[in-house]
Amino acid sequence: MNATPQKPRVLIVDDSRIVRATLVKHLESSFDAREANDGVEAWETLLIDPNIRVVMTDLTMPRLDGYGLLKRIRESKIARIRLIPVVIITGAQEHDEQNRAIAAGATDLVSKGMTTSDLLARMDMLVGLEAMHLALGLGFEAQIKSAYGGNRIQLQQPETLQMQARSMACAARDHADRFMVLVIRIGLQHRTLAAYRAMPSERVLDAVGQRLGWSVRQSDCVAQTGADEFTLITSSVPPAGARGFAMRVCRLIGTEIPVDAGQMIFAASGGLASLVEFPDRHAMDPATAADRLCQVATARATLGFSRGFDGIVGADEEKDLTS
Repeated sequence: MNATPQKPRVLIVDDSRIVRATLVKHLESSFDAREANDGVEAWETLLIDPNIRVVMTDLTMPRLDGYGLLKRIRESKIARIRLIPVVIITGAQEHDEQNRAIAAGATDLVSKGMTTSDLLARMDMLVGLEAMHLALGLGFEAQIKSAYGGNRIQLQQPETLQMQARSMACAARDHADRFMVLVIRIGLQHRTLAAYRAMPSERVLDAVGQRLGWSVRQSDCVAQTGADEFTLITSSVPPAGARGFAMRVCRLIGTEIPVDAGQMIFAASGGLASLVEFPDRHAMDPATAADRLCQVATARATLGFSRGFDGIVGADEEKDLTS
C-alpha cells in the first residue's frame, strides 16, 4: 500500500467544528483533509504526518492560537515543517489581524466567504510552491556550478566571523572609515500571495553562500549568520563606495530566476552600517565598534525584510521606514 495519499493533504485547524466541516466540503474534490481543534493538536499532527502539504488555520483558538502555531512552524528545525505554506482563515474586515498574521509568517490569507472554485485554485497554487522552491534551488545551483565548476568556498563560522571582525576593526584603526558591515536577509516571494517572504531551501542557501564567497575579496569575511541571513565584513571599501559596493552584492544574489511552475521572486534586503556614521568612532574600542556595527546592520536588514523592501537599508532608509 502506498503511504502517500492520492490527493494532496491539507491540515485544517479551527476550534469550530462547523467551520472545519465547511472547509472539508469545499476541498474534498481535490484534497485529502485532516482536522485539528487547536494549535497544540495541529502541531502534534504536523510532527507525525509528513504528507501534509498545506496548513489552514484560524487565529483565535484555545490552548495555542494561530499566531503561536505560526511561530512554532517558522522556527521549527524540521525543514518540511518550517517551509510549509500556512494559510490564515480570516474575516473580511480584520485588517489588523491580517497584517499581524503576514508579519508572523503567513503565506496567504483566505476569507471565510471564499467560493469553492476560488479556494481550490488558491490551494492548488500553494501546493505547487514546493515544486517552485525545488525548481528555484536547482536553477540557482546550476548557475553556481556553471560559473565556478566543482570548486567550493568555505565560509566562515559565525563565531569565527565575530573574532575576525574584531581583528579587522583593530587593524583598521588608521582608516576606520573603511570598516563596514553588510547583513543580507533573503527570502522567496510569490507575486500573487501575501507579502510574507518564505525561507529558502538549504539548496538555495548553499548556492547564495557560494555566490557570496566567490564574489568578495579574500581580505573580506563572509558567514551565514542565520537561517535566512548572511553577514559580510570588509575594511577595504572607501566610505564613498560603501553603498555602491553593498548594492552590487545585493543585486548579485537578488536576481530573479525564472521558474516554470510560477512567478517566484528571490528577494534580498541588505542592512548596511559603517563606522563613518558614528562621531565617536575614533575613541571606540575595536571590539565594541565591530559588535556595534553588526548589531546595527542586522537590525536594518530585518527592518527592510519585514517591510518588503528590496535593496540597501542604511541610516536614511532606516529613518524613512520607521517614520
